[in-house]
Amino acid sequence: MNAAISFIGRAAGALLLLAPVSLFAETLQREPEVPAGLQFVRTIDIEGSAERVSDVGRGAQTFRLRTRYLDPDVNAFVGLLAGFNHFNQDLRLGNPDDPITSGTFWNWGADIGLKRGKHLWELDLMGAVYGTHLGPALAIGGEYDFTKHWSFYYRAEGNFLVGDMLGDINQGFWVRWGVVRLTAGYRVFVSRHMNRNGFTGGLLFRFENPKIPFIFPSIG
Repeated sequence: MNAAISFIGRAAGALLLLAPVSLFAETLQREPEVPAGLQFVRTIDIEGSAERVSDVGRGAQTFRLRTRYLDPDVNAFVGLLAGFNHFNQDLRLGNPDDPITSGTFWNWGADIGLKRGKHLWELDLMGAVYGTHLGPALAIGGEYDFTKHWSFYYRAEGNFLVGDMLGDINQGFWVRWGVVRLTAGYRVFVSRHMNRNGFTGGLLFRFENPKIPFIFPSIG
């Protein structure tokens, strides 16, 4: 009889110890309860465009990926971005007599900014890769919504490479249908001894609050 009572006592003690652990594990598995107006707004932009310059055969193609995490309490955001550029004819940077040539150019980094009503301002802090050369890069950009479907955009970027600098200025308009934006603008792409200016057109897909593992977790 004493053995049975002792066993029941030990079992009850074990259950009392396991109950808080089980409750804590259940709490960790729950989604956080955040008021709707204070939840982070997560967006991802996937953009592709093509440029046509006045000289035949010197066009370019651009692909850009950007994420933003917007805190609605302060209307500020932070995120990551990467851009890749391909040129139909190699760029020639540095000394004109012994230039550094490459047909590709890309950069990556972080974006921070503010959103106020119809206005959005952004600062991009990046690194740049041109062929086998690396350098810092900086860009400022913005958006302004005229209506629900029409917006103006602009972006000015400086890429600082050894012996030269690449300036990339792009501005234009987009028309919006759902997550799709049709873009049209003009691009000024210059270095010390070269320019590849021309009209651009493309598509931008903007997804809001997607649930993508490791990029946009479901929390927040």
